[in-house]
Amino acid sequence: MPKDYEILAPIYDRIGMGQFATAITPRLLTYAQQNEWLGRRILDLGCGTGASLLWLAGGRQGYTVTGVDSSSQMLTILQNELTGKNLSVTLQQQDIRALNVRDSYDMVLALDVMNELDNLKDLETVFKNVHTHLGVGKIFIFDLHTIGGLTQRGQIGDQIISNDPDLGVFLRNSYDYERQVYTGDYTVFHLIDDSWRRDATSRVLRAYPTQAVATLLQRSGFKIMDVLDDQLNPSAVLRTTSSQRAIFAATRQ
Repeated sequence: MPKDYEILAPIYDRIGMGQFATAITPRLLTYAQQNEWLGRRILDLGCGTGASLLWLAGGRQGYTVTGVDSSSQMLTILQNELTGKNLSVTLQQQDIRALNVRDSYDMVLALDVMNELDNLKDLETVFKNVHTHLGVGKIFIFDLHTIGGLTQRGQIGDQIISNDPDLGVFLRNSYDYERQVYTGDYTVFHLIDDSWRRDATSRVLRAYPTQAVATLLQRSGFKIMDVLDDQLNPSAVLRTTSSQRAIFAATRQ
């Protein structure tokens, strides 16, 4: 995963890769509060360039936030942003499959990260790590691109996602039905110091059956509160492939 973002990190926000997390995070906190969640300490797994974290740290809510990401490039960009905004946040470069943070948290948030794990065993490992670092009765919220969502994404084909005077980004979408894997192949043309630089990288997202994920979550010591769609509506995500994303909300037992 880290190598994928050596090229994507500098353009991640510019090409809108964090838009979902930016838009949904305030609504997820409202959802949690409406479900009687109380707390201040939040762990943001796969925090990236701060799509969720900057809102959590920058508001008047008084949250104490820790961000974890495996990409040093993403964390450097985030730290520069935090410094510019005079915000104090603990950032750690870690693989979430080997999560080791000192504190216990009132909420663990993981957006746009779970599909990047290699297999269901890795998912279960992350769930157990979260269980270790989450307070009893506290909330774990994460999202998944569904099998149906990634299939549809792979069928889009080729896209031009940036055609600016100094940045061109071409994306080739594909889906491997046998392996249940979406691949986004990025070709990036970046104007730097009057010279064009060409880079190429890929982002691989693995599709997981939502029912299997729910079973692993329960087996790891969580009680599922809701499985929501991307509008935070309780949905039949566990029984259908039509939803683009499934958002799991669970409490630690």
